[in-house]
Amino acid sequence: MARAALMSGLFGRWFQLLLACVGVALLLATITGVAYVHDIRWDFSPGSRFTISDHGLGVLRALDQPIKITGFIRTQDARNVVLKDLLWQASRETKMITYSVVDVNRNPTLAAKMGVDTYGSSVVENGARRAEFSMPNEQSLISAIIHVTRPPKKVYTLTGHGECDTANTDRRRGCSLMKMALSNELYHVADLRLLDGSGVPEDADVVIVAGPDGDLTVPDIEALGAYMDSGGNLLLLVDPFTSPRLSSLLATRGILLGDDVVMDPDNRLGGGEVFTSAITQRNDRHAVTYGLDALPMFSGYRSIQARPDEDAGERSEWLLRSGSNSWASHDPEVMHGKRAQFVAGRDINGPLTVGLEFVKQFDDERGRARTMVYGDSEFVSNRYLDYLGNRDLLINSVDWLAKEDQLIAPRAKEKTPGVEVFFVTAAQQQHLFRSAVLFQPGLFLGIGILVFAWRRWSS
Repeated sequence: MARAALMSGLFGRWFQLLLACVGVALLLATITGVAYVHDIRWDFSPGSRFTISDHGLGVLRALDQPIKITGFIRTQDARNVVLKDLLWQASRETKMITYSVVDVNRNPTLAAKMGVDTYGSSVVENGARRAEFSMPNEQSLISAIIHVTRPPKKVYTLTGHGECDTANTDRRRGCSLMKMALSNELYHVADLRLLDGSGVPEDADVVIVAGPDGDLTVPDIEALGAYMDSGGNLLLLVDPFTSPRLSSLLATRGILLGDDVVMDPDNRLGGGEVFTSAITQRNDRHAVTYGLDALPMFSGYRSIQARPDEDAGERSEWLLRSGSNSWASHDPEVMHGKRAQFVAGRDINGPLTVGLEFVKQFDDERGRARTMVYGDSEFVSNRYLDYLGNRDLLINSVDWLAKEDQLIAPRAKEKTPGVEVFFVTAAQQQHLFRSAVLFQPGLFLGIGILVFAWRRWSS
């Protein structure tokens, strides 16, 4: 009897364990099925690298044309999982996307027919329009979709006066990454020389003047002035104490470039020089700056003011301002190593506008002309473009000028925040120092003194 009771008890326990295992398995299967059907995902990676950005979602959900995507993979390629997941996510956001994944080794005829001769290439098709990408990431996919669904637009960058060169790959002075960033979006970027007096081409959607070292010539000024008067859209990135002729041209149109350099000690790069700082105040009512999910970072920048004539159809709106404890030095020698000191009556206390938009509304077919001015060109250079919100600020500005407002949104990061990019302001550095070196040790010292005093008093 005892043996039978023991066997019965063991059987009951094993049966309960089996039921528990089956229950857990069914629960996991149910959770997996619900997550698959309702697209429930939790992304705990740095910068949410496995979640489509707001910019990508905006492009996908706005699609009104059928897109076919064919991914060509090879068995055992580590990128296969990433590509499949990316295409699956994109197809979940819109019914306009259909996709298939093809093994090149098993279907060489299809690959040859579509002109694909490398593993990992994906072909995006919209009727007769076609684009390819080889890197299985969101930026490449969204760029390909934009290129097959929207007509390209033309962006010209002024050259001939020491501007940041879009063909130069040098990390400090080149702007090749700016050209790449715009090309990946929608734009065909070309150089513009106005020295021959030919003027700005008629197909220009946006003209960029990025940090001229030398002064612009009279023909340059006349051509840019004519372009503005014809309803053209300008993006001006003008560094401190440069381009007096350009400053004079803008002054006649209500835009005043400060003859100064802004100092922002609280928001400067921790441990760095005094000129590089985060721009802490942004206009959340404007699409360009509202769409930033990180602050921009400028290096050596000037203040800007606007005096629009509302009776002439002009208006302006600030975009970026320096910190509340910033100030503007009118001494050009501080750019060459001289210690910056505030001089009352000459220098100006902040916050100071360092980025603004100026709009001229015409009453004829010219419509509306937009001019965006930033007091710094370094933020679009290869050195700084991928820091914080600089890339988004550049592309958002060009999108706004080119009247592609629907493309403005935070994009997937090129570099992982906190891993490949780490920025600490001087104020944050001081806070960390006080917390780690003064407050915490002081707190434990105080507790120790109280415990010691209590024990002495108790005894």
